Amino acid sequence: MISVVGIGPGNPDYVVPKALRRIEQAEILIGGKRHLELFSRLPAQKLSWEKAEEARELFTPGKRVVILASGDPGIFGILDTILSWVGREEIEVIPGVSVVQYMLAQLRLPAKDLVVLSVHGRMMNFVEVVRHHTLVAIFTDREHTPQFVAGKLLACGVEDGEVYVGECLSYPEERITRFTVAELAREKRDFALNLVVIRRCGNLDRESPIRFLCGERCP
Repeated sequence: MISVVGIGPGNPDYVVPKALRRIEQAEILIGGKRHLELFSRLPAQKLSWEKAEEARELFTPGKRVVILASGDPGIFGILDTILSWVGREEIEVIPGVSVVQYMLAQLRLPAKDLVVLSVHGRMMNFVEVVRHHTLVAIFTDREHTPQFVAGKLLACGVEDGEVYVGECLSYPEERITRFTVAELAREKRDFALNLVVIRRCGNLDRESPIRFLCGERCP
């Protein structure tokens, strides 16, 4: 059985009990270096995610393989990659606490108007998404930084909101900083691993579903 297990935003306190049981039962643990360090005490064979091809060879019947995923594996996580290797019937998915859930909890914001999107390794027309929604969370990367996001918004005249950048969420060095769009566009410092949440003026009491958007290319 292959179990794809969400281990939360990083702090072990956010690993749910079922996920922990699967991890403790594993014969093989696959994950990033930071993930594997969390469970270094366990006797399971440990394989870095960088050795993906080697990992695929271990997906054999009878082996208890656990793949560790940051946050929730289905929210811009590794689930898509795993499903490109094996069928749905061959895996078990155990959800985790996403960094999006964690950061909204820290900000005391409800998620009912939330749109979640990602510019991590991709590009999309996030400006129009922000323009039409009151609450947007954006996964960033080293190229598409918080300043990049703010600069695009500023250039398109979308300034009427507050932007939060959450760094190293759930870790001791966690930092959540509030900016205006213009302030963030001018910010010079490099942000650590982060999530951006944009909150604009609007009616936060209306009913609307959570949405997850990715892959839409800018014209």
